[in-house]
Amino acid sequence: MKKLFNIGSQIVVDEFSSLRITGPYELVTLGPDFAIIKCDDYVIEVSGDQLTVEKLAEELAVFTFDSIERFSLVESNGEEGSYGA
Repeated sequence: MKKLFNIGSQIVVDEFSSLRITGPYELVTLGPDFAIIKCDDYVIEVSGDQLTVEKLAEELAVFTFDSIERFSLVESNGEEGSYGA
């Protein structure tokens, strides 16, 4: 299906337990309780209890936790993140 509109990227944290990314992204690392995602020029690191990957599609990713314990969004500068991405 051909894309009609380039909507860019959107990052949403729902009720401190779910992370939804809409738009182009790259899953860098996925662990039992954390995920590291690159989105545009940013790196997102999120960790918490009981990670469940709800959806992984070309331009949609949904990660849920019992609760998010740590969330960071930093501009990518080529350095490794705290999880070794």
